Amino acid sequence: MLKERIELLCKKKQISRKDLVEGLVTQSHFANILAGRYPFADDLAEHIAGRLGVPVTYLTKAAATDEPTTQRAESIFQTMSGQNVSETYVDTLDDRDDALVVELTTSLMKAVYYQQMNNQSAYDYLHQSYLNHYLEKYGRSDEIELPLPLKKALLLYRIQHFRSKSSYSDVLNDVNRLNSLVESGTEIWLTTQNIRMEACVLLKQYEQAKQVFEQTMQQIVDDRLFHRLSGLYVAYSGYCFAMGLMQEALRALSMAEANLVYLQQPGDVFTTIMNNRIVMLTMTGESDKALDEIARFESILANEPVESQQLLEPVITIYRCEAAFAQKNWGMLTQGIERLRISHTGTDQRMALAFYESQMALALEDMEIFQSRALECLPYFEATQHAMRLEQLYESLAVVSEEGRRYKESSMYYRKLVYLLRNSGGGGSSSPN
Repeated sequence: MLKERIELLCKKKQISRKDLVEGLVTQSHFANILAGRYPFADDLAEHIAGRLGVPVTYLTKAAATDEPTTQRAESIFQTMSGQNVSETYVDTLDDRDDALVVELTTSLMKAVYYQQMNNQSAYDYLHQSYLNHYLEKYGRSDEIELPLPLKKALLLYRIQHFRSKSSYSDVLNDVNRLNSLVESGTEIWLTTQNIRMEACVLLKQYEQAKQVFEQTMQQIVDDRLFHRLSGLYVAYSGYCFAMGLMQEALRALSMAEANLVYLQQPGDVFTTIMNNRIVMLTMTGESDKALDEIARFESILANEPVESQQLLEPVITIYRCEAAFAQKNWGMLTQGIERLRISHTGTDQRMALAFYESQMALALEDMEIFQSRALECLPYFEATQHAMRLEQLYESLAVVSEEGRRYKESSMYYRKLVYLLRNSGGGGSSSPN
């Protein structure tokens, strides 16, 4: 670990290994020190630390893995993987620690936190300034033996990364490995169980998903961990929805909402419940009920801080656009598009806007605008594997290309559509979050 830390410090100082040891020791001797074959003499450590501008202990204790050190790393992992991590706690965690196992565990868990909070700027800065270097060295945790807290933090980081990329085979592989390293009934175990269930559903391993649900529910009841009921019911609703059990899925969401009383901070889970209910109702053609839920969501948000309302405004607008699109209510969709043009805050909203503009242009028979907007958002929905959007885009692009006598393009989109339908079980739908 000393070697990796010195490499990063040299990169930041823009100093070569040769210049770092010039006049102190030969490069081959220093290489043996970094490999652990020779001891790191105190006087040499002082000189090297001086040239790198760090305390000497930042080098001499870099590879520390004694019990107190690993316990500190474990405490950070356990706290940061819990449900109620405060921004104050995250901000007070030191970014630098003499022991790399503590420092890197902290960095990985902060990255997970920033991703969950959708703080892209902090997430990107952390990677560019620090984390990318170590991910190159330790990113494949199955190939390198790491201290247990760091290994768990790296696995959780990878799980969240693969979830963001919709790479659920990788998610399931890593969540199974993490699950084997944590104690049953702990907060992180319950979290991994929910993620396992999510991955099984999206990979169409429905029997395994049901087994995970039943196992987790039994543990929650036995240990009276009622604060985890809402999250589990949300995951179960996704399973029911994927199985086509719509009423059971909606009942599970109602159970999730009823058990919010056990949560200290129910806001995020409540938002997920409302999102999934609205999406389910819209996708199954019950747009009027979806609009009722949207109105209820808006009335509840009216009591929240202005910042929360502003953050969720584009999301609410997309709900309304989707309901309008499902009903082919072009007047309502036009209003939604105008609001979205003003309020969209990120890539997701911008791509949703492009999609709705493409469908509006198609309805108005403006094929030039349709093609422009459809091709603008298509790569995004292909990257995120959004089956429902892709089905709509492939079919409409194929038809428009055929009408324009661009038969090669038309054939390509029809082939993509057939492949999509075969691999999505013929439904072409996308599960709620």
